[in-house]
Amino acid sequence: MNKILKIGGIVLGAFVFIVVVLVFLSASRNMLSSSSDNSLGVASTGLPSASLPMSFSSPLSSRSMMKEESIESLPVPSYDAGTSQDMAETEKKVIKNGNLTLKVDSANNAAQKITEIAKNNKGEVSSSSFYQSANNVKSGSMEVKVPVADFDKAFAEIKKVASLVVRESTSGQDVTEQYIDLQAQLKNRQAEEQSFVKILNQAQKIQDVLDVTAELARVRGNIEQLQGRIKYLESQTDMSTISINLSEDSNITVIDSWRPWQVVKDSFNSLVKSLQEFVNFLIQFVIVVIPFLIIWAVIIWAVYKIGQKIYFRIKDRNNSSQ
Repeated sequence: MNKILKIGGIVLGAFVFIVVVLVFLSASRNMLSSSSDNSLGVASTGLPSASLPMSFSSPLSSRSMMKEESIESLPVPSYDAGTSQDMAETEKKVIKNGNLTLKVDSANNAAQKITEIAKNNKGEVSSSSFYQSANNVKSGSMEVKVPVADFDKAFAEIKKVASLVVRESTSGQDVTEQYIDLQAQLKNRQAEEQSFVKILNQAQKIQDVLDVTAELARVRGNIEQLQGRIKYLESQTDMSTISINLSEDSNITVIDSWRPWQVVKDSFNSLVKSLQEFVNFLIQFVIVVIPFLIIWAVIIWAVYKIGQKIYFRIKDRNNSSQ
């Protein structure tokens, strides 16, 4: 009987010890990761996105603004958008874009030639950006605006600047129908504005004047939005865009590729960084891990003592019963 109790106590103690060690390792790992995140200043927040209404418009019919006996109602003329006759009379509107990735012998010379090509084709360089890498290879990007009619000619001339055309692509989007639809909507809103102006001239009550003025402001806002969209489409269809990525062919020599002093500096920086990380680990271990080790040691000692007392009580009862 004593042997059975001893074996049971040993198994129970081993099981409790394994559970305590696993819990300790999990808690220590979580504490280390959370403390390292706090030391690096990592924070994440999740904010729900709120959607707000973009516009509000109230139709004239929804307001109790004018009485029929005081103001004569005037019909608002309407226009059909996108008719076949309008399509035939309107000049075709196409948004044209091109992309080129080029290898060149000299980025500076290539940029100068591309600027000349843009000017010769009635265009301009709208933006450019260049940078130089550690091995003295210059790269960058340019954006060229040229008239749509001269797009193909300018695109072909820019390709001749390169020693190698790595990638090229063109795209075209016909927005003629959209342009005609916007024009028709603009005519509708302008006719609606004229109708409200006539109603305003006939209004006699102050409340009627205020209500019609509010509707005029709403229609005027719609007209300005449509005019802005039409102007944007015209700017996009009048001038095409060619985006160019340039990079020089690298000529790497032994002197360029072998820099022992730079290797020494990089190695020293790596050593300092490793020492800093080791010191940070020691600090975290002393502040975070050791207190947990002490707590778990106390818990294991208490469990051992409780188990020992239970074991001796059971042993004493068995001895006394014998």
